Amino acid sequence: MGDPSKFISAAEYFWFNSAFGLLCCSEALIWLFTSSRWARHDERPERRDATLWLIIFAWWGGIVVSFGLRSKGVSPTVQSLLLPHAFYFVGMAFLVGGILLRCVSVWTLKRAFTLNVQTTDDQHLITKGPYRLIRNPAYTGSILSLLGIALCLRSVFAPVPVLILCAVCYGLRIRKEERALSDQFGEEFEAYKQHTWRLFPGII
Repeated sequence: MGDPSKFISAAEYFWFNSAFGLLCCSEALIWLFTSSRWARHDERPERRDATLWLIIFAWWGGIVVSFGLRSKGVSPTVQSLLLPHAFYFVGMAFLVGGILLRCVSVWTLKRAFTLNVQTTDDQHLITKGPYRLIRNPAYTGSILSLLGIALCLRSVFAPVPVLILCAVCYGLRIRKEERALSDQFGEEFEAYKQHTWRLFPGII
């Protein structure tokens, strides 16, 4: 994936491609899992929530921006303005760490994890695992991975638009989800919010 000349060595190119492939595979498995009859309690699939398209747009948009700003389609000046090489390793840590966090978060919720914004009468508020500190750790993982791609490719112009895209799209999705959880769990969810962070501990 991408141009090997954009990386310092063949090893860095290989490990980036391996991590990127793992990201794509993990997302595909999550979609298959949440679409399965087991995850849906054998119920008929519901119509996709409109905010799901925001998540899809943010995910693909972040990837396109990161790769696009290192492609031959932009000016040589834009291509040549790079972050220091150390950011490749920071990006790899974000990319792999984000994948792991998202997978653990989905596995913690199991059947409670859905692509649509919805709650059920028999649903319980999950506060274990990564949910002890973060209310939306699966989204945190996705944002870290997208930012990791931008940092690995090292364009000075990529991280900010990727973060803005994620802030807008995931922000709107989270706002709708938390309204639904507040309606379902009431004071229990409001109390939970008091000792957790929305996405990143100590930041937001």
